[in-house]
Amino acid sequence: MNFNEIYQAAMDVVNYTAASRNGVIEPGTTICVLVTATGRIYNGVSRPNVHAEIEAVRNMQAYGENAVTTLILVDANSRLALLPCVNCLNYILTLSPTNYNAVVAMPDRPVPFGEILQNNNGAAMSMQFNSGQVSRGTMSAQVSSMVISGRAKGGVLKDKVGGLMKVASELEDEDDDLIEELRDAALEKEKKEGKKGLFGLFGKK
Repeated sequence: MNFNEIYQAAMDVVNYTAASRNGVIEPGTTICVLVTATGRIYNGVSRPNVHAEIEAVRNMQAYGENAVTTLILVDANSRLALLPCVNCLNYILTLSPTNYNAVVAMPDRPVPFGEILQNNNGAAMSMQFNSGQVSRGTMSAQVSSMVISGRAKGGVLKDKVGGLMKVASELEDEDDDLIEELRDAALEKEKKEGKKGLFGLFGKK
């Protein structure tokens, strides 16, 4: 699934969410869409203290799936594509070893999970891109490369990146406790069942 296709899937969720809330979407609301190895699509909408990525994973696991091929995260109000929370990416990697090869859909190129985690050394990043106005391979690609590698130059750009990192850090802090609880629950289940890994953590509701 290419960027335009998965982005449109995310916009369908944005429009549905807006309609269900009388056209009002709270600031900071994000939408996550996951494409699995079977080709199925799952989505999640953020809510207080829970990232959209986690909600999408819950919906995916309710149907017994764990292997992700593509992920997109968008701001529901600005409709900008975002790089997801690093903690959320790390959690998704625990679900299946094949998820290391999954990518985040961005306007300029698909960005592998592993590249985001490796180049940021575990630090939170959430860089925004205007998918409606920035074309592939132009300024978006240049900014993406600089942010992901941590080599952005220029005072103005550094200030912008610093501000984005601060916001991302604040959002990530809210979800730390939830992810820790999920991991603890998975370990407890693993002990009880005598199985390895975190498969089927949530199960069907």
